[in-house]
Amino acid sequence: MTATEQIIPVTGEDSGIIIKNFRRPSTDVIERLSKLPIANISDAMNKHGVMNYEIRPVWPGSQFCGPALTCGSLDLTVKIYALSLIKPGDVFVQASGGVHEYACFGELGSTGVKSRGGVGAIVDGAVRDINGIHEVGLPVFARSVTPRNYHYPFGQPYGSVNRPVVCAGVLVNPGDVIVASDEGVVVVPVAMAEKVATAAEEIQAGENQRREGIRSGKIPYHQLEEQLKAAGFTIR
Repeated sequence: MTATEQIIPVTGEDSGIIIKNFRRPSTDVIERLSKLPIANISDAMNKHGVMNYEIRPVWPGSQFCGPALTCGSLDLTVKIYALSLIKPGDVFVQASGGVHEYACFGELGSTGVKSRGGVGAIVDGAVRDINGIHEVGLPVFARSVTPRNYHYPFGQPYGSVNRPVVCAGVLVNPGDVIVASDEGVVVVPVAMAEKVATAAEEIQAGENQRREGIRSGKIPYHQLEEQLKAAGFTIR
């Protein structure tokens, strides 16, 4: 991506729209999803909902789970207003178009999220002030780190808050559940959250049984050999 491409604002039918309130999933569903491996959640959604692998925690060991508050603008005024809408347990999702070379989130943004009771932030782009972010104690995931940010004011006529955004290749609606850990980030649509939690719990239970079978030596490897031979494999 060239520097010229990076500074072109993105417009769309949602540009200029800010929604203050949106549906959030129950705390029970959030808690259930927070206890599940991200891989199992992805499996429960047929491998969908996983953000691009470049979205990584600013520091190892970060994890959180909560409903998305979406920001589809790079403008500082719009972002600050978006931060003011955060409720306890929310995840701030910044759709920044995947830009690596200009930071759009840092220590002050982290302080804003943390002070409102937010549990984390996802930035589809670059962040800065990582030492300050660490001191704030807010788990932040991003594509890259750089000390250089945008020249503000930037793009105020464009963007949206709490409208659908594409973040790291995944459609995110406000209220969708964001589950993040060292393994990556997965997005669970709010309308499917309870069903996905149930399906992922069943997958986890099945894996626990297989894991115990492996540890106890009860895996019927001889049956696997018969299956392979039946499929045409030659085993010497």
